[in-house]
Amino acid sequence: MKTIQHFLLFWLLGLPGFVQAAALQLQTGGGAIPVSGYLQRLDDPHAVLSAQQALQAEGWQALPSSLSAGYTSGYVWLRLEVRPTDAGEQRWMLRLSNALLDDVRLYQRGADGAWQERRSGENLARERWPIDYRSAVFPLRLQGQQNEVVLLRLQTKNALSVSLDFMEATEFGQAGRREYIAYGLYFGIYLMLFGFHVIFWRMTQAPESGWYLAYVGCCVWIEGLTIGLPQQLLGIPVQLSDPLLGVAMALSLPIGTVFACRQLALAQVYNRLANGLVALSWLLGGLAAIAVLLGFFRQAVPVVLSVSLASIPLMVTVATWLLWRGHRPARFYLLAFGVFYAGVLVAFLRNFGVVPANLWTDHAVALGTLLHMGAMSLRIISHYNRLKRDKHLAQAQNTALIQQQNAHLESQVALRTFELNQELLRREQLEQELRATLRREQQVREEQSDFVAMVSHEFRTPLAIIATSAQQLGRKLDAPAEKNLRRCQNIRDAAARLLALVDDYLTHDRMAEPQPISRFAACDLAALLNGLRADFPAERILFDQRLSAETYWCDVGLLHVAVRNLLANADRYAPQGVPVRLVVREEGGVILISVSHPGALIAEDERGRFFHKYYRGRHAQSTTGAGLGLYMVRRIAQLHGGDATLTSFGGGEVICFRLSLRLAACGYDSSCTLPVQATLERRG
Repeated sequence: MKTIQHFLLFWLLGLPGFVQAAALQLQTGGGAIPVSGYLQRLDDPHAVLSAQQALQAEGWQALPSSLSAGYTSGYVWLRLEVRPTDAGEQRWMLRLSNALLDDVRLYQRGADGAWQERRSGENLARERWPIDYRSAVFPLRLQGQQNEVVLLRLQTKNALSVSLDFMEATEFGQAGRREYIAYGLYFGIYLMLFGFHVIFWRMTQAPESGWYLAYVGCCVWIEGLTIGLPQQLLGIPVQLSDPLLGVAMALSLPIGTVFACRQLALAQVYNRLANGLVALSWLLGGLAAIAVLLGFFRQAVPVVLSVSLASIPLMVTVATWLLWRGHRPARFYLLAFGVFYAGVLVAFLRNFGVVPANLWTDHAVALGTLLHMGAMSLRIISHYNRLKRDKHLAQAQNTALIQQQNAHLESQVALRTFELNQELLRREQLEQELRATLRREQQVREEQSDFVAMVSHEFRTPLAIIATSAQQLGRKLDAPAEKNLRRCQNIRDAAARLLALVDDYLTHDRMAEPQPISRFAACDLAALLNGLRADFPAERILFDQRLSAETYWCDVGLLHVAVRNLLANADRYAPQGVPVRLVVREEGGVILISVSHPGALIAEDERGRFFHKYYRGRHAQSTTGAGLGLYMVRRIAQLHGGDATLTSFGGGEVICFRLSLRLAACGYDSSCTLPVQATLERRG
């Protein structure tokens, strides 16, 4: 672990390796002289070494910077060799930055060569310290231009991280006064801000303000105890200062978690996560506080610091994620808490021995907390100004509302009159709509009557043929076979015509629905089309198929009706003795079915109306029909994802009707041919 810490120190500091000078040169008039780079360290876990034994012991390690040993229960020796540059006896002050060291002992050789011990640290009463200062300070008498070895033995239950510097005795007094003035200003700012927030909390009674006061109070109290000012000014003994510090650090974990979650508005987006973090922090903080009060400071505080250190990247990650998702409170949270978290992170890393102890790391929390409080104060002031603006805006809105109410009262009569006029207009419009509805209903009834009459007429002719032929057969059973066969053929033709009419009208009823119900199944398309030739005279239909697959997914019944109507239409108007061509092919995933035959030129004004419902062209006036065939052809094509078009118009070219269908190919299934076979058997 120590090797890893040293490696991290070298990497952070950019040092090429251990650098140890022969002696630290103490030159007067230069202010504070840091000892970084001149220290050596020796671990004495059980404090069994005397000064002489420690000096002669093996295992001394050069420190590239200040001492950062983390939380350790053992004793650490520091060796330092100094040399004043000026001649004569000089007085210097050796100052240690860490005010929470429990046992600090300095060893210096006397005139007789024996080691002289001087003590400081929190285990010693303040009045017995060599110098009345917030941290341990030792006065030294050094002979000029002579090397002298100084030994220090340190032990504490807190983090053993400390930096050392030398100052002249006169300079130390002046630096102390400047330091106390700076601390006075520092904590004066805190006191002013704290008082301001107390007043603000009393005015608003906002829960966030109360949590903020508790949060800042813990931070300031921890910072004050850490730098040793309350212990020095109030004479607080270590038996009281350590529990106060430990409990404050333990409670700062749940208080900080609650305040951070409220500022981030985490419960609005992740309520369970917020409640879980708060509950866990209260549990750990409460247990740690109890452990500190029971005397387990050394065991509890590192746990609290580790959990706090782990919570920082967690909260920053959550805030960054929420910021990416557009959560507005996350933006201020990262701004205000980021600088504070940075200072806390540096202090934790210093306490655990990862980064060196120096001026910046020793005061990282203080700087981060001050900037954090400044940001929070600006936010509170901004919030207050926004509330003030909202108040003025509300007053202006109330004034405008009163004016609007007055204007509203003045316009009530006019509004009522206008509403009455509008009601009269609405009733007139309703009357017109009712009349239009009655006209549409009458039109529908007329269409239904026409349709029933047309159906009756269309059905009467084949039924009359069937009845007449049957009567003739019944009366003249002994007639020649040729006449009986002709009469049977008439019956079959009339029955076929009647079945075709039934198919057309049933299909029409089915296609008249807003969303026709399809009965798609796998079908041998080529067999279906080829089977339709049986309904027409031999050699009348020429069939040409160029399909890439055998079976396709389609509505067999509807497709049978559509193609049969096209073939029947072509057979009716094509010249006798001229074949009708039925061609099916596949292009770009679309099935194209074309029915063509020679014929007279179709007038231009009729070309776009063939697929209209009940429309019959000029050439069809002398034949029977309802004008539904081509209409149903297009509807069936649309149901199959395609369309029906008239591609050529006769005269010098053929008349060609084309179906374009989007049919999915599928594996061959013999069952798909059953509808076709059943139709053929029924017609046969």
